Amino acid sequence: MNKIVFHPDETTLPAAMQDGRFDVVLYGPRPMRQATGSVGNQLSAAVASLGVRIDERVFDFLTIALAVIAADTFIDRDQWAANGWSREIELDIPLAQPAIWTPVLPALKKALDFLSGDQWGISLQSGGPRPPNQAAILRKRKKIGIGAADCVSLFSGGLDSLLGVSKLVADGRTPVLVSHSYRGDKSYQRDLVPRIGKQLPWFEANAHPVKTGGGPHDTSMRTRSLGFLAYGVVVASAVASTRGAAQGQIDLFVPENGFIALNAPLTRRRVGSHSTRTTHPYFLNLIQEVLNAVGLPVRLTNEFRHYTKGEMMDEAAQAGRPTDIFSRTVSCGKWKRKNTQCGYCVPCLIRKAAFFKAGIDDHTRYRYDVAEAWRDPKIRDDLLAVVLAARNGTEDSRARAIASGPLPFEIVERDGWFSVNERGLSEVSEYLRSKGITG
Repeated sequence: MNKIVFHPDETTLPAAMQDGRFDVVLYGPRPMRQATGSVGNQLSAAVASLGVRIDERVFDFLTIALAVIAADTFIDRDQWAANGWSREIELDIPLAQPAIWTPVLPALKKALDFLSGDQWGISLQSGGPRPPNQAAILRKRKKIGIGAADCVSLFSGGLDSLLGVSKLVADGRTPVLVSHSYRGDKSYQRDLVPRIGKQLPWFEANAHPVKTGGGPHDTSMRTRSLGFLAYGVVVASAVASTRGAAQGQIDLFVPENGFIALNAPLTRRRVGSHSTRTTHPYFLNLIQEVLNAVGLPVRLTNEFRHYTKGEMMDEAAQAGRPTDIFSRTVSCGKWKRKNTQCGYCVPCLIRKAAFFKAGIDDHTRYRYDVAEAWRDPKIRDDLLAVVLAARNGTEDSRARAIASGPLPFEIVERDGWFSVNERGLSEVSEYLRSKGITG
């Protein structure tokens, strides 16, 4: 069951399950037929809330992203990965304009293979879902006012996204915030937004992949970032349509510190399943290549790609921007399990080190302090990996950066990634040394 066939509505579902495939409805509720699924229910309504007609090419990109998220969720890695990690996944996707997308499938496949560690195949069909028409837009009573916006920024509720949006506001920009509205994420996002210092338009969406009849789900969520980007591209295209073609490309900001964006493996055994690639330059460059090729007026921008998290925080503090809300953000990779940030995973360690580097008090509530975690062999794996990586020096740091994935060929840009990887690791190791942890 590594082939997933997508349908524009429930009426095109086959009457019974067919061997070797799983059928999923796009933009609709959970189907009545057993052993099927849906993805993107309510998303079309969210797009209508932007108040403008969306280009079919943009909606096709969103459809592709939803198909990828559904497949990643429904094809359980433990069951279907031949080598314990990498799956072979075939998608059959109906699009509004499939001919436009066929030439970019090789670049899209490269991006997906890199993002999730799987092998992806994509077949495109005609007759796909179309964006909300004018009647659907007019029926939407509550709309997002994007008329004053001049850019778009992804807003997860994490520290980097808060720093990114705060800097845009301080620079006089008016971004539309774009967020995943997953359960749990909403609470801290909604706590932060009123504290940014400027009322901003805010687009929230959820892919919401669901099965009829249950069954295992994969929980790695490697491809969630493609959906996040797709929401951003939809909103940026809407902003572009309100500003006119003369304004050129609209910036879609993807605020992430360079150390975590590169996410170089700390040890050899972390090259695969322990390394996420959601904002790696190779992935973002491939997606930008796809957007350019199909003519979408969106420019992906990560202004912080050569900054460590601590440097981002220090810049904000030096510029006089409020720092008291930093502790209200969430960075932890495990927080949903206990609704508290763990304090010992790699994102938590980078976060703690950033507060230390910037000299800002950290009032975050963590389950463990690093000394406790270091003493517990069951949870100190990430700590030990950081300590071991810090021992190995600059040359090993560069080798790990290269192992994270292809880097830009341009020398200044490439050296910027090498440097931020070294400084990021140094930032964390200095924090650990301050706590008496040296291995």
